[in-house]
Parts: sequence; C-alpha cells; structure tokens
Amino acid sequence: MAGESPTPAAPFARLNESFSRARILVKVFYLCSAYISYLALDELHRVALQAEAWDFLWPVQWLARLQVRPAVDCLALACFLFGLLAFQFEGRRLFRALFAASFLLVAAIVNSFGGTNHLYHAWLWIAIGLIFLPQGSARQPSRLHKMSCLTTIAACQALLLSFYSLAGLWKTLSGLAALASGHVGNFSPGGLSATLADRMLQTGTSPLLANFVIDHVWLAWPMFVSLIYVQLFAIFVAFRPQLHVLWGYALISFHLGTWLLMEIVFPQHILFLALFFVLSPFRPDRWTLRGILVSLPAFGPLLRRLLPMTAAAAPCQNGGRPRIRASSDPAI
Repeated sequence: MAGESPTPAAPFARLNESFSRARILVKVFYLCSAYISYLALDELHRVALQAEAWDFLWPVQWLARLQVRPAVDCLALACFLFGLLAFQFEGRRLFRALFAASFLLVAAIVNSFGGTNHLYHAWLWIAIGLIFLPQGSARQPSRLHKMSCLTTIAACQALLLSFYSLAGLWKTLSGLAALASGHVGNFSPGGLSATLADRMLQTGTSPLLANFVIDHVWLAWPMFVSLIYVQLFAIFVAFRPQLHVLWGYALISFHLGTWLLMEIVFPQHILFLALFFVLSPFRPDRWTLRGILVSLPAFGPLLRRLLPMTAAAAPCQNGGRPRIRASSDPAI
C-alpha cells in the first residue's frame, strides 16, 4: 500500500513540521467553511421562496412544521457562526461538532428539491472527521497529541481519496461490462465522445471544449483512460505522501475538465484538494522523478526494477541500515 520509502529519515524527524502544517490546514479549512456557509446564506434565502417545491430529507423534515424561510435563514446563519467559532477556537471539539451538525442540516436543505447534489457531501465528511482531532491546543503539545492530530488528518485524506476510488471502480466495472457486451463504453476510443454528446443533447449546454474533444477521439481516449487510473488508484496515494501533491493537482484538473467538457462545477472540491493534498502536512520538501515514478500505484514495482537507485536512496554499508542524515538537512 505504501510503496517505496522516499527518504531514510527517522520516524519522528518530520513530526513537528507536519504538525505545524496540520494546525494551519485545520484553521484554513474552518475559514473556508465560514465562507462557504456565508455564500449559502444568500442562496438558501432566495430559494426559500420556492418552499412548496421542497421534499425535506430526514435531517430537516421538522422544517415542514415551521415557517420555512425564517427557519432556513436561522440554520444557515448558525452554520456560518459555528464555522467562525471553529476557525477561532479550532482546539475546541464542541465548536467543531456544532459546525458539522449545522452543515449537515444545510446540506440536507440544499438536497431537498427531489434530487441529489453532491456539492457539499465531501466537505461534510471532512467536518465530521475533524471532530476527532484531539481536544485543546496546548502550547507545548505532547507527542501523543501531535500523532493524534496527524492520524485524524491522514484518515480524512484516506476517506476523501476513497470517494474517488469508488468512482473509478464504477467507471472500470461499467467499462469492462461494455467491452464484454460489445458496446461503446469507458474503455472504447469513442466512449468519452459519446458521453459528452449525449449530455449536450440532454442538457442543451455547449461546454467550451466538448466539441473539440468529440471531434478528436484519439486525443480524448488516452486522457479518459488516464483519468480512470487516477481515480481508481487514488486510495493508495493516501499512504504515499510523495504523491499527495501530484494527485491533488491531477484531481483538480479532473474537476476543471468536468466544467470544460460538461459544465459541471465542484468549487468546494478544488478547495479541499488544495488543502489536504497540494498542501498536505506529509508532503516531502524534495521530489525526484524516480521517487515519483517508483511510487506510482500498479506501475511502481516494475519501475523499481528498471530505474537505478540514486546514491542518496541506496542502502549503506553499515550493516545494511541507511545512514540517518542530520536534522539540518532540508530533506528530513
């Protein structure tokens, strides 16, 4: 699952640096949460006028017995205030839990029009996961406190990547089924083009690059197969910090592509991918092309045999153990 170790550093050599990064990540997450909740204030206030069209989901079914518009406004306002409190006092579990609970209600309201909108789902699960951060923000945190914090962040990363892996698994299974039945599917050269053309007919949209991709099938096909690879093996990247930044940008590119080709937007996904992966607390300070290639899921074991090890990564002669470099080395 973890691939090749990127450096021979001691297990706790980067603990303090990773912990400092994690604390900043949590602060920025709740700042972004307050901003997202603020945007929802206006959105829900306007759509509350269409209350007769709502089919309230189970978390907010009780709203049907109240005056809908004031109740919706109060919930959105509470979510915003709890987001600000969690930002200011990120060490208080109560505020983190209150934000997660209120955000669940706001997300349920957004999805109470008879359809499912995935816009807030991942953000909600992150908020739930961060409830398990250790309580308090001691000025001199113990190693247990630091490790508990980093374990919680790592669990959130794995959860987020599992969503993409499930999407990739679905694409893979449906693509294989189409190949077996002789139909055009995800692994067919014209699979993406057919999907885009069908969506354009259904929605009446004209995405910026859709026609170009439809007309250039052999350009679209390798891009789509590469996307399935990135999604399918995303969960393995949770255990390979040297790939966090690369996969973060790859998935951001995927969401950019969904707008360019299908006019589907996921702005919250850009935020959490940048926070949890591009700015991952576990990202290395140095990268090498070989280190990235040998860590690639599925291809890494083969590439390790083909690519020679660098002098820094080669085993030392002192009993087969790697030599631990001084902590002043930026790579540690």
